[in-house]
Parts: sequence; structure tokens; C-alpha cells
Amino acid sequence: LGEGSQEKLIVCALYLLFGMALIAMCFKLMQDDVVQKARWLGQKIGILGKLAALLF
Repeated sequence: LGEGSQEKLIVCALYLLFGMALIAMCFKLMQDDVVQKARWLGQKIGILGKLAALLF
């Protein structure tokens, strides 16, 4: 390995780790939004009661 390649490897690994964490947070936010909208829709069309929506 050449000069500075160890540092480049560490920086690259940290950059990838940060990017993967950011993508995971985005997926979680999208999942929460979809679940909330599905509960709302279930209540509106009557297949999900208000109590059941609070429990799940």
C-alpha cells in the first residue's frame, strides 16, 4: 500500500458508513409515513377501528 492509503481507506469506510446510516433513516421515515397513511385509510373505509389503530 502506498503513502496515505490507510487514511484514505478509513475516510472511505466512514463515508460509506455515514451514507448507509442516512439511507436507513430515510427508509424508516418513509415506512412510518406509509404506516400512518395506511391506518388513516383503514379508518376512513371502516376496516380499522379507532382503538385498533392506536394499538398497532
